[in-house]
Amino acid sequence: MEQVFNDLMKQSKNDVNSLVKWIQDAKLIEATKEGEEKARAMFAGVDQKNVEMAKFKEVVENLASEQHKSFEEFSKQLAEEGPKLMQSAMAGVAALKDKFMK
Repeated sequence: MEQVFNDLMKQSKNDVNSLVKWIQDAKLIEATKEGEEKARAMFAGVDQKNVEMAKFKEVVENLASEQHKSFEEFSKQLAEEGPKLMQSAMAGVAALKDKFMK
């Protein structure tokens, strides 16, 4: 999970929107408006465009606790979903780059 987060940080994708999407894709929360709002509320008070790893871990720990699961289990789910997220991010960057190059 930390490696994926660091990769997202390098691409400036450690914003709340990207992290909530990652949490949803890893099925740590329901992919509903309610689930999204709940996750966003956990990021209250942080820089929305630059979330620190410590805050992200805190959010994951809180989600795990609420669902009576372990942090390690959620961390593993995020790590497994991470490569898919990175591929999506890279595809988006490539598409934008292609569009602007034409």
